[in-house]
Amino acid sequence: MNSHPQSFMSIDELGTRIPPYYPTYDFPQPFIDKAHSDIADCPLKDGILIQIRNSLRGDGEIIEGWLQRADALKLYEMSFFAGQDILELGSYHGLSTTIIAQASRNSPTSKHVYSIDLDPTCARATKGNLEAMGLLSGVTILCADAVAAVRELRAGRRQFGFIFVDHHHSYTPVYEVCLELAYITAPGGFCLFHDFNDPRNADPDNKDFGVYQAVMDGLDRERFEFYGIYGCAALYRLAREDASRIGEQGAESTVHAVFPGG
Repeated sequence: MNSHPQSFMSIDELGTRIPPYYPTYDFPQPFIDKAHSDIADCPLKDGILIQIRNSLRGDGEIIEGWLQRADALKLYEMSFFAGQDILELGSYHGLSTTIIAQASRNSPTSKHVYSIDLDPTCARATKGNLEAMGLLSGVTILCADAVAAVRELRAGRRQFGFIFVDHHHSYTPVYEVCLELAYITAPGGFCLFHDFNDPRNADPDNKDFGVYQAVMDGLDRERFEFYGIYGCAALYRLAREDASRIGEQGAESTVHAVFPGG
């Protein structure tokens, strides 16, 4: 297992450099499989944002989203190697969801993906893109508020091997999710925070951005270890010995039970 602590940035450094993708897990380099290498070769919009089409033949519509290449490569890797189910907070139109779902499908470890977005339009777009890619069977799409969702998951004693946090850019919604992550991340599991390395976080006049500050303030850093920044995303790992922080007592439940009819 590899961490990259040298990639950490102070708030004043955000956006001054874009750390490249480096593997966290040990596997024969340079890529895990063809789907992983396809991300490295796909076109870029404005030289920055990956462009992936919603067709197995590559001739479908481009899935809207804002992932840099390093973000996407890390997202695929962490989803592929996750040892338990995966939780995505914020799907937009499903660009990240299709990458997560494809990695999960290709992984030797059986797991399910739960994708949560507050906007019904985004949830429908995500579903359509997953259907077009033949990936919907491995994903449950839920329309819910992310903060309320993670609190319900904590109450239901659910844990995930990998969590992708991209539901909001502003401070409070990300901070409130961070407070719950030690309870819903499996021991040794990972959380990836999108838009962590964004200079808009450092602008005191931009109230729409505060991901960096929310993670710094809300994530329990006695339990979570910083593993690296890749593109604009920051990776943290929950300590393996932290199995006791399940939270309140209660009956086991599933995400389906937490969100009936989702």
